[in-house]
Amino acid sequence: MPNLARLSGCLPAVLLALAVSMPAAAQEEKDYENKGFYQSYIFGAPDKPSEAWLLAYGGRLYDMWWAVLFVDPPESTHPSYPEDGSQSGPTTWRCVECHGWDYRGKDGYYAEGEHATGITGIRSMAGADPADVAKILRDSTHRYSAAMIPDDALETLALFVSKGQVDMPALVDAETGKVRGNAERGQRIFQNLCAICHDFDGQAWITGEEDGLSNIGQIAVNAPWRALHKIMNGQTYADMPALRALDIETVLDVLAYSQTLPQE
Repeated sequence: MPNLARLSGCLPAVLLALAVSMPAAAQEEKDYENKGFYQSYIFGAPDKPSEAWLLAYGGRLYDMWWAVLFVDPPESTHPSYPEDGSQSGPTTWRCVECHGWDYRGKDGYYAEGEHATGITGIRSMAGADPADVAKILRDSTHRYSAAMIPDDALETLALFVSKGQVDMPALVDAETGKVRGNAERGQRIFQNLCAICHDFDGQAWITGEEDGLSNIGQIAVNAPWRALHKIMNGQTYADMPALRALDIETVLDVLAYSQTLPQE
């Protein structure tokens, strides 16, 4: 069990240090009108982060850590990225690029296709001591130095790996991509929460997606594992709430309804 009190006390300091390193113009514009441009959600971190907040933050680091930390991504291809892999450059430093949105790596959604690497997932680390996960992230295979990901942010990423994963095959059918959820209930939630940004048809404000998927319906049907991760943890580069704060059934219901939205 991680020392959440220590994490809660240290993480705001890390984010404050990162804020200090931001460009002067960014530091000056911390008002409610402008802060969303500089950080997803709100500026900084809560004084007493809940475990749900920490896990969602770690989930966004898993997605694209440099976007969360306001640092430049590495320019080179990760030394441990397979030579026969299809990707190169910064994207090879994303945790998700090798381990997948379903956290199963070569045994899951990324078993084939342009993101296939033959690398195992992180499911075996679910429930592990976050300190042990952090050591692995610093090892000669992963190579995440303190200059890239500060210690406290790394602890939060490790906490996500340990406690933030969900069992994707139990929630999303591996063959059909159909999510186990109540679309009727999800409709009520989507129309009152998600539609504020995405509109009622799911066609608006889609950022940072790959594979040519351009609306919520397409993403939910064709990449439900990615959609589930981002519904739970939020989207980097966007003011998107993390529904991890709610129960998993609510998350599944929202995704189930999203799969009914138009794809054109």
